[in-house]
Amino acid sequence: MSKLLILSSILLAFFVVRTLVAVVNAVSRPYLPDSKDLSSGKVSILIPARNEEENLPRLLDSILRLEYRDVEVWVCDDHSSDRTLAVLEEWKAKDHRIRYFRGEPLPPSWTGKNYACHQLAQKATGDYLLFLDADVTLAESVLQKALAFFRKKRLALLTIFPRQLVPGISERITVPLMNWALLNLLPLIAVLKLKNPLFAAGNGQFMLFDAQVYKQGCWHKKVKACPVEDILIVRRLKAAGQRVGVLLGNHDVFCRMYQSYWGSLRGFSRNVHEFFLGSRLLMVLFWISLLATPVAIFTCWAWSGLLLYLLLFIVNRLAVSWASREKLGMSLLIHPLHILFFTHLIYANIWLRINKNGTWKDRTIVV
Repeated sequence: MSKLLILSSILLAFFVVRTLVAVVNAVSRPYLPDSKDLSSGKVSILIPARNEEENLPRLLDSILRLEYRDVEVWVCDDHSSDRTLAVLEEWKAKDHRIRYFRGEPLPPSWTGKNYACHQLAQKATGDYLLFLDADVTLAESVLQKALAFFRKKRLALLTIFPRQLVPGISERITVPLMNWALLNLLPLIAVLKLKNPLFAAGNGQFMLFDAQVYKQGCWHKKVKACPVEDILIVRRLKAAGQRVGVLLGNHDVFCRMYQSYWGSLRGFSRNVHEFFLGSRLLMVLFWISLLATPVAIFTCWAWSGLLLYLLLFIVNRLAVSWASREKLGMSLLIHPLHILFFTHLIYANIWLRINKNGTWKDRTIVV
């Protein structure tokens, strides 16, 4: 058997596995069930905010519309230079449950978000701590559904990847790529079912903790220097024997992350390697496999091989689109642009690593 045939067989097998993972994620319906929990239990909603004057009104409005009323809201203004403080003062006047404070100066060896979350947790008095990013919005019934799932599965942490809102073409080219990578590489149900911490995923945009578990572990403090805190917290929780659930936002949690190509590039380039167990080598090998698979298959098996590749490609994209609530036609058409963006993203990520640091929200971060 020639080396090319062996390589082609390996690449094809990997593509088959990725497609099976995507199908498992679609079939398992990794969403919050419709059952609701109306029992008592105070939820502390904790929001780190740095220059979020545009996003905060949408989030706070969705919080005030929640059907679950036993909540307190704490916002940490992380030394914003825009009108974030003025916005918070306006919304505090609308509802007594909304409170805010200006964060302490950032200590050495901490990232800004981790320190803001650490301070927020110290203010919280709830039975549950829900950390939200300011660009998230919530459906009215999400807390009842989340608490019901949380208690039924006896979780220490429930983290949700929001349904991404991508009205602009630049967002469609960039933002869905992360969900596609996640749903190709990790069956989400394995995070809950398997104890191995390698099966981990997390999204800091929505992280619901058991307050006692969080305060015993001080989890943001444990990862204080890490710019990608969410996945690392999940791995450490699982290593400590705690149960973690990972779901998709569906019709419950929404987000509009970045509104331009360059915003997406700056945001994702900080942490794209974490989708590959934190390894840039695995990230590059995955990228090579995307480009090499159709070429190698066609070289070895001609048109029959290429037909098999196209069939797997369509099934893969169909599964991801179904799970992510994306339009299949757009997903298929825009795939080449996703690959081009992924190529640019890898370059930017490696360049940040070579330089040892980058900037995010006017702060230097170590990459």
